[in-house]
Amino acid sequence: VLDFDRFKELQDGSTLYLLQDEHQVLPTATVENISFTPHYDTLIKGGTYEYYASENKESLAYPLAELIDNSLSATAKNTGTRIIEIRMQFDESLGKPAVIVLDNGRGMTTKQLNKWAVYRHSKFTKETGSFAREEDYVRPDPVPRSLNSDISYFGVGGKQAVFHFGNVVRMISKPVGLPDVHELVLSEEEFERKEKNKEDIYSTTILNRKPGDFSHVSEDERFLRTIIDEEHGKESFTAVVITGLKEKHISFLKQNFDAWTRHLAHIYHYYIHGVNGNDLKQGSKKTINVDFYKILYITLREKPNKCPRVLNLREVDDDMQTLYINSAADTFEFKASSGPGGGTVEGVLRYHPFLYDRETYPKYPEDPEDPKDPKDPKDTCSANERKIFECFWNGRLIPGTKVAEFDWCSRKHNSRTAADIPPECYRRLSGVLFTDDNFQVTTNKMTFMDLELKLKNNQTIFSLVLNGQKEFTQWLRNCNEKFDKQIKFMGFKEIKTRTDVSTKKLQHPWAVFSAIEWGGRTYKTGQLVKTHNTNPILYGKVVQFLLYGNFDGDVYATGGQVEVLPDKLNVEWPNGNPLQNNAILSAGTTLGKILQCLHTTIIFEPLLTENLTELGKYTLNLNTVVHETNTVSFGGRALPAFTLKFTIKEGDAASFDISAMSPTLRVGVPFDIPLQIKDGYGHSTTLTSKLTPELKCCALDLSYGTFSSSGTTFTIKNVKARGKVLNYQQSKSYDLEVTLPGLKQHTKSIKISLLPGIPNSLHVKPEETSIDVENGDQVTFHVEVHDEAGNITANPKQIVRCEVKGFPPVVTDCSSTGAGQLVTKPINLKIMKGEQQELKAQFVMPSYKNIPLVMKELRVLPSTRVSVMELYSQDNENLVLRNSEKIEWIAGGLLDNLFYKLYDEAGREVLLTAEIASMIKVNWTGDVFLEDLVQGKLPDLQVPKRVGEQRFYQVSYQDQSVSVSFTIVPRPDEPERLKVALPQTTVKLGEILSGNISLELVDQFDNLTKTLTPTCLNHIKVEAEGLDKSAITFKWQDSSCAAMVTGIRFQSGSLGPRELSVSYSDFVERVSIKVTAGLPAQLKLISEPEQPLQVLNDHGISKPFVVQLCDEWGNPSPDQRVVVDLKTSPPGLTVKTNVISQPVNAEGKAFFISLVEVLIACSSSRGCYQLQFKGSFNKKPIPGPSVSLTVLPDPKKPVSLSVEYDTTKLREGLCFSSVFSVTVVSDEGSPITTFNPAAVSMFIWDGVSSGKKPPERVMLLPISKIRIDVVANQPVKLGPVSDPPNPVVSYSEDIASRTLVKNMTLRIMDLYGNPAGQDLGGKVIITIKSSDGERNKSFPLFERGGRSLAINLVEGKAHIPRLAIRENSPGDNSSTYILVFKPEVSVHLITLTAFELPFLFYNDSQNQQKMSELTRKKDELSSAIEKYNETLRTYKELLDLLTGKMYCVLFVGHLALVQDDAAAWVISWHIRGDMDCVITKTTKTARRISHDTQGRQQVMALDSRLAISGCFLARAIFFFLVFKNILGDTILIDDLDSANNYRRVVQNRIQCPTILTRQGDRVSSRGKFGGAQNRAPPMTTLHMFGAPLPQQYHSLKEQIDLLSQYCSAVSKREETERARDDHVKKITSPDVRQMEKDLDDKKRQLTEIEKELGMLFETVVDDFILILLNFN
Repeated sequence: VLDFDRFKELQDGSTLYLLQDEHQVLPTATVENISFTPHYDTLIKGGTYEYYASENKESLAYPLAELIDNSLSATAKNTGTRIIEIRMQFDESLGKPAVIVLDNGRGMTTKQLNKWAVYRHSKFTKETGSFAREEDYVRPDPVPRSLNSDISYFGVGGKQAVFHFGNVVRMISKPVGLPDVHELVLSEEEFERKEKNKEDIYSTTILNRKPGDFSHVSEDERFLRTIIDEEHGKESFTAVVITGLKEKHISFLKQNFDAWTRHLAHIYHYYIHGVNGNDLKQGSKKTINVDFYKILYITLREKPNKCPRVLNLREVDDDMQTLYINSAADTFEFKASSGPGGGTVEGVLRYHPFLYDRETYPKYPEDPEDPKDPKDPKDTCSANERKIFECFWNGRLIPGTKVAEFDWCSRKHNSRTAADIPPECYRRLSGVLFTDDNFQVTTNKMTFMDLELKLKNNQTIFSLVLNGQKEFTQWLRNCNEKFDKQIKFMGFKEIKTRTDVSTKKLQHPWAVFSAIEWGGRTYKTGQLVKTHNTNPILYGKVVQFLLYGNFDGDVYATGGQVEVLPDKLNVEWPNGNPLQNNAILSAGTTLGKILQCLHTTIIFEPLLTENLTELGKYTLNLNTVVHETNTVSFGGRALPAFTLKFTIKEGDAASFDISAMSPTLRVGVPFDIPLQIKDGYGHSTTLTSKLTPELKCCALDLSYGTFSSSGTTFTIKNVKARGKVLNYQQSKSYDLEVTLPGLKQHTKSIKISLLPGIPNSLHVKPEETSIDVENGDQVTFHVEVHDEAGNITANPKQIVRCEVKGFPPVVTDCSSTGAGQLVTKPINLKIMKGEQQELKAQFVMPSYKNIPLVMKELRVLPSTRVSVMELYSQDNENLVLRNSEKIEWIAGGLLDNLFYKLYDEAGREVLLTAEIASMIKVNWTGDVFLEDLVQGKLPDLQVPKRVGEQRFYQVSYQDQSVSVSFTIVPRPDEPERLKVALPQTTVKLGEILSGNISLELVDQFDNLTKTLTPTCLNHIKVEAEGLDKSAITFKWQDSSCAAMVTGIRFQSGSLGPRELSVSYSDFVERVSIKVTAGLPAQLKLISEPEQPLQVLNDHGISKPFVVQLCDEWGNPSPDQRVVVDLKTSPPGLTVKTNVISQPVNAEGKAFFISLVEVLIACSSSRGCYQLQFKGSFNKKPIPGPSVSLTVLPDPKKPVSLSVEYDTTKLREGLCFSSVFSVTVVSDEGSPITTFNPAAVSMFIWDGVSSGKKPPERVMLLPISKIRIDVVANQPVKLGPVSDPPNPVVSYSEDIASRTLVKNMTLRIMDLYGNPAGQDLGGKVIITIKSSDGERNKSFPLFERGGRSLAINLVEGKAHIPRLAIRENSPGDNSSTYILVFKPEVSVHLITLTAFELPFLFYNDSQNQQKMSELTRKKDELSSAIEKYNETLRTYKELLDLLTGKMYCVLFVGHLALVQDDAAAWVISWHIRGDMDCVITKTTKTARRISHDTQGRQQVMALDSRLAISGCFLARAIFFFLVFKNILGDTILIDDLDSANNYRRVVQNRIQCPTILTRQGDRVSSRGKFGGAQNRAPPMTTLHMFGAPLPQQYHSLKEQIDLLSQYCSAVSKREETERARDDHVKKITSPDVRQMEKDLDDKKRQLTEIEKELGMLFETVVDDFILILLNFN
């Protein structure tokens, strides 16, 4: 049932049923609409199974291939080079990891990009709806190998691939012919968000932007900025950026870089290398697909400091197709057609022959080498285990499909016609099938769906491609016979029939050969051989080699037979010299020939005979045996035998071996070559003749010093090698030949690695001695450090320094590479008249003094850069503005039609372009039009209006590197008016105006014209109301060319402004002079209480007396120099008020408020009195009025206490309340009953009463805590609630760039920043002023167009939501202005300080944004720095105090320690006012401390010439200076009597100083003592000097230090003993014992060897053993 709440949950498209009951049965069938939109996992997880199920660990090459397929299709129509690049971005410094695939294809429009995002939207889908205008698919024309690039097919692989790698893909594309770049972003996170919010998952937006615009790129994807920046200049492109990569994929891509790039090279082998593939045997002749020269360019970037790995897939030479092509000996090409419309297949079969002892069929590079790999072709795997054909679809490998064989190429099918072909030949075939898109593949392009079925169909027709090519069996037979090379049979003799073969049909034909070549060795007939792998092992002489078959020459075969015939035992001695028994022979002596007389035939295998060449004693037993029975008798008769004993010793020197040498040699560095002399069989021997060695090495020049022979060692000494070698990092191997002429084997070679030698010379490029350089350019030199052979060498401290006179030197470090680059500072010389100048550049190596310096001459030529600027005016041909020139011009005039020209350093005029004109800057305006500048015209110049205001102007080019500056001096224009300058605007009535009135003729801008003359004085008139013209005089002043008027005086008229008219000729000027009251002459009482006036005693008068000062005409006079005094008559009346005598205020009035409080000494003093007001001015009295009053007694005023008590109860110690009775008496004598009893206090003390006041030492009652409410002080300023940053604005359209302040609240505050003036209201006037004293020509305007703005001030605060400048507002670029917030409140007596906020103004928004950001950071840093400084300053002061820097800053109370408590007590009390005084060494430091504490801290400086360091004497002097200034000559004595006696004795001769006593008394230097002020208070109330540590502390400290040393020594001893015990255990361990035993054995063996050689080094060996034992 659908209620109201559930109705809200309905979605569009829902089906509703109108039923009468919830369980009602439907009367008829109904239809319900449903939606089955696929889940987004279909898109993002579609490739998970596809790739993981395909090739497991190799899966990442296949999703990459999907993206490359798209790029191949996109670049198919390129007319130039097709570039596809894969970038692996794993460098964390550039952002998060990413995989990027880029191509320069045709790009995609927004609709094509939308089409790409649609899952399974293939190229065959009929275009309807939003894609209806896209081009329909056209199948490409057939091409060889189907390399048509038509492999972006199904609309599936790209999406599966990107989401297999990561979870976010960004498609960036620019189509051909369109200016915009389109971006589409799909992410798994966005899909999840839309699903959660029930939004349409398969809808998003495409960003259209300009090329190179990366403003939308986030910081974690900053690598995209480089990719987007590369968009400039590209006609079209597409970039696929995948982020959110899986960690396992990142690890695989890094660690298996070679593997997956090899798989990609295999997949696209024929797109990369062309239709014939990568045939390395053709070398430079092989065909290259020019269109794909840069295809598949891969970059892997891992770490910032690690060089990126860069690979072009054309460089891969170990992919499987390359291995197949280059290991094949021949190919067999064919075609297959599967019927009409069924498609065509091109096929290639390759034959990989068996060579001698191995199969050449290639293996996968990833497969490990099998140690059991068969060498015999018969032992290879069966045919069923290897499929022949790899399958390519449209030129791209389909890795999951391989075809085993076809009937026509199978062994089973050809068993009858090709029985002679060995079966292993069929296992030496590999092949490739090339198909087009008529054969279907799966959507992930991993397997074919119907290829093998179609090809093995009976209707499929196979045909040969090459005319004249043999059919398959003939081709295979030919390959076997021609290319399989196992054993070479040589020296054909005859064809014979063998009757010894049991099978009759195999008795003929047999070819007889005289020799064979097998495994690199040659075996011939008549050679003595030994069989292997036979039972028994046979020895004999080869008779012949047999091979079944009809041959007539040399032939290769996999095997044959050899006939070895042992016939008889025959011993023949060489050269007819028989060998005697027990003879001593040289190694290698010939013993004889042994023949086996038994006729037999054996299967041939290689046999090596061993000569008796080893030294020692031998016994030769020669026996004849029968090989069937292995007996030495045959037929009961013993076969011949021979026994010979002899000894073999080393022979004569016949050869030598080169002993081990240093693995790396250096050019020119001597080394030795040790040679071991050998006889003909490798035995060490000595030389019997003197030989001279010869050295030879290709490409090297060799020499040596001497040679020597010692025993069996021949040493060639001080050998030097010179020649060109590789660089400093790679050593090159050379074959060094050593020849000893006269030896049988006189030459041996050894591989040596030669590195460059030590530095010998410095080579500077360019090699020319004289180098031309354009003025202003840098000069780049490439330097190389060479050894003596001219090789670049790298050694420590190879610093090369280049010095050019007049310029700072530059250096480069060649220690690592042997070469470097030196770039000089820009050569900037002042070139006159375009003449070139010469400089010397000197190159030296400071650390290698032996290397000569290199000199280069630099010819500095005039550059084409702008060096001279000329300014001129077209209106005035003679007006040419020269640099630093002063020009007079009419003030306020306009200097227009000003033009400029630019010249280079050679004096040639530079043609003005828009680029050059944009670098022209003028300082008088920011409104510069580029069109005028290109024409050479400068903006019009407004001359200042004031004559004295000289203005500096400058026209600069390129940051003021070339400029012309001039100063305009304004001159006055024609007279415009008469200027009257008053010395003052106020004059008192009856007095003459002081000073001279200046009259000048000025122009329209008030500039003096100096046109008045002395004769003009007679024509000047002065008129005004009440003016006394009799005193007026005129004077001429030559210095100012002005007329002076004096004697202006007014005798009558009202006070206030008077108009004074001055006229000359046609000029009339009127000025206003304020006439004020004259000199004070009388006092008037203008306000007083009502009469008669009666006042209670000690009470005030509520209404004040107001006295007015007036002149003689009765006008109020504000002369504040007049003082009004209040006096009483008769004198018995005492008046208490705030003032008795006061000056008048600014209005000439004196106020006397709460005037009278009368103190009556007795009742008779009450009565009538008079108050008299009198004034005085310059000691002259001014008469005033008087007032009468009557003083009455106050009945409520207490004047005395009446105390009554019972003395008897007091003695008995009774309660005070019952003893004392207190009465308060009023002024009129009556008791007061309304007072508070708590106001009465009573004190009690022991002793005699000293009057009405208790003594000082009476114990006071405790004072309770008082709560104080602190309120704000008087309002003094206007300020913000929180300090805003200094704004940076520009006149751009963006409101954010024009905003000065936003949401700022201003409050009226006191001096300390507390809110005050909450009761004040008014306005805040906001204006803009210049920061440099009104020197700016123009000011920015607010958003409404004015320079000022008013906001309301309510309850002491004003809020500003936003304050901005106007769009395109005027203002000087890069200038600083100040916002002034001036408060105006309704209370006129309050003056508040305005709040000022500086801001920067720019004419370009980009610079404003940069400066705004910098200003914000600057404000943040300034605030932070201030906080840090305040904290650090506190820390520093505390640290200075804690670390004892007493010579800089310390309190007096911290400077001394006093051991005597009494002395510390009295001295601390005596100087208690100085105890917290800070002592500094300099006055500067004292002033700083006083300033930092706002004057609250007292300081004292000891400016002294003593260098106060840490020594004891300096410290003593420091303390002396401090306490000398504070204590002076104060003396400390035991008691007061002793002090007085001392003073009495000393006083007669010298001035006695202040004396302190240990009892706490003080006797001043004037002899005064006694009283509380000369008695020290208790210790608990004072800040006292501290006491030093007791002596016992120092004794204990020394004992503790000594015990610590003892403890450390005992610990070290125990540790050493443990180490010694461990060492002893180790020495006596079984391992060491076994080692000693082994050493003894080695020693014994060494002694025996040395005895034979005649050299004993027993002592050295003993020492070595001892050292070894100690080491272990």
